[in-house]
Amino acid sequence: MPSRWLLLLIGLGAFGLGAWLALGPGAPKEPETKAGYVLDEARALPALSLIDEQGQPFTNADFEGQWSLLYFGFTYCPDICPSALGVMAQIKRELDDDASINDHYFLVSVDPERDTPERLREYVQYFDPSFQAVTGEFAQLDQFTRTAGAIYRLPEERAGEDYQVAHSSTLTLINPQGRLHAVFTAPFDAQLIAQDLQQLAR
Repeated sequence: MPSRWLLLLIGLGAFGLGAWLALGPGAPKEPETKAGYVLDEARALPALSLIDEQGQPFTNADFEGQWSLLYFGFTYCPDICPSALGVMAQIKRELDDDASINDHYFLVSVDPERDTPERLREYVQYFDPSFQAVTGEFAQLDQFTRTAGAIYRLPEERAGEDYQVAHSSTLTLINPQGRLHAVFTAPFDAQLIAQDLQQLAR
């Protein structure tokens, strides 16, 4: 997909996120964070039946008991996704000395036809050995992204592996109850997001 269409989709994603935050259930509170939008009422996720980078089933219960920071993207992404995961790695380093936060980091692949568990595992561990990844059927991904305010679009014709997936660029925070808690929009500032996570986890 030409870069101008990718940029357009990202722009529309930001616009859609604004409407989603303002009008959807659990609209944002007055700003309490430096880099993100905190929902007034944490939003329930759809029932998830995904697969992780180890090829194991992954459900909503796997988000419980921890703070999970997610990025919706794909491993063949040429620039936006590597940059975002690099920021996630910086956030993790900022929080490594804070034992009070049980933080976990995920790539949610919106390209399940190419992103096998093996490829996902190799990809995310390049950024940090503890990073995880999940993907699933398109019906599952559609529900998940819709709830999280993310957008993605695959080309209708995608023979072989030479195609790109247009997608919005946000970091999504899931709280220890397994509910959507906050969203961070690009451009990302790792230090500010880390400070926000510390504040939210208190």
